Amino acid sequence: MPNIPFQAINWDNIEKTEHPGETGAVISQTIQIGGLRIRKVTYSENYQADHWCQKGHVVHCLKGHLISEMESGEETYVSEGMSYVVSDNESSHRSISVNGAELLIIDGDFLQ
Repeated sequence: MPNIPFQAINWDNIEKTEHPGETGAVISQTIQIGGLRIRKVTYSENYQADHWCQKGHVVHCLKGHLISEMESGEETYVSEGMSYVVSDNESSHRSISVNGAELLIIDGDFLQ
């Protein structure tokens, strides 16, 4: 991974892209620095991801709450101020948000 110089991120200046889920949608803002990806995402009400994810993440809930559902059926509730972390290929998971949520998600090569 390259050295990362000090920099402030003004999320108001980062492009927003919308992606539909199985239900609802997610608005994502992404910064890519080499093998490091930093995202601020906003889940709509009644959002459910349309895929199972095997990638690793460091996830911090900024607002609202989400359910991280495992393919096994297990559910983990993450509310404002809480975080979770998982390495690549350690679980098959997807996000669900009943009332909406805003998250900071960091992932990339360091989680392999």
